[in-house]
Amino acid sequence: MFCGVSNDTAKMRPGKDRLPKIMHPKESIKSLLSQHFREAPIRPADEPFKGFHLQLDLPKERIPELAQLLHKAGGTLEYMTAVDRSDHLELVYVFGTYGEPVRIRANVRVPKGQTVPSISRIFPGADWHEREVFDFFGQIFTGHPDLKRILLPEDADYYPLLKDFKAPIRLNGNKGPIRA
Repeated sequence: MFCGVSNDTAKMRPGKDRLPKIMHPKESIKSLLSQHFREAPIRPADEPFKGFHLQLDLPKERIPELAQLLHKAGGTLEYMTAVDRSDHLELVYVFGTYGEPVRIRANVRVPKGQTVPSISRIFPGADWHEREVFDFFGQIFTGHPDLKRILLPEDADYYPLLKDFKAPIRLNGNKGPIRA
């Protein structure tokens, strides 16, 4: 214990292996992202309306690189979700920072049926988000330590948030709502 902080907690704090804390100024993080992702235009977002400051579109192969970069710079994964766009899924990752908040939205366009690298080894909390996206959309994340259903029954053979999902009259045998 040092100053009331356990050794385990102290190891998680920014240290030698992390980049200097440059995350709080929006222009600094935009510059950092622009250097690493030249092919992806970094666009400002209307923060009061949209809820984030910067946005970018990345290919699925670059998401672990973005996650690692933001993790080293002191960022965190706030949440991740998906949107079914009929012909493809759009994965939405929102990263944030402490101090003066900067929120970054990364969109990943994935053709249905293709896998995406997991970021759960970089951000352990992504484990739950990726499982939820798998549960509701059927998206497979390669390298995920335990990709299984999290909210639906283990034997569910459907993905209810896909646009082509047609709910049966009864989802749970004799239980559940009856559709007209």
